[in-house]
Amino acid sequence: MKTNKFWIFVFGGVVLVASVAAVLLWRTPATYARIYKDGELTETVNLAAGTEPFGLLVECGNYDTSGKNFNYLEVEHGRMRVSSADCPDGICIRQGWVSGGLLPIVCLPNRLVVTFDGGGSGLDVDAVAG
Repeated sequence: MKTNKFWIFVFGGVVLVASVAAVLLWRTPATYARIYKDGELTETVNLAAGTEPFGLLVECGNYDTSGKNFNYLEVEHGRMRVSSADCPDGICIRQGWVSGGLLPIVCLPNRLVVTFDGGGSGLDVDAVAG
């Protein structure tokens, strides 16, 4: 009898963990991407508009003496990525396509942050502190 209770408990635990994981991982794509430069909102992109793919050139503050720095953002099919940037580490480029969720696109040297919201996950970003 004790063995049956043990396996029922284990099975219930597995079902509970799987349910929580499914809720956290399954979400609808974001509706909006908000682009912040130096902590200030500069542009809002509607990702759900269903338009043709397009690109955005975002000129950022300069962290070196070579002049203005930039990030080039590509938008297509409800997702966004940094396809090129002149930052020294290139982490923002290697992040790849992002369609929402908890992780923003961040380029620290260029002081660029792109947040995603409106996907209905209940985990949207309310503000960005600068």
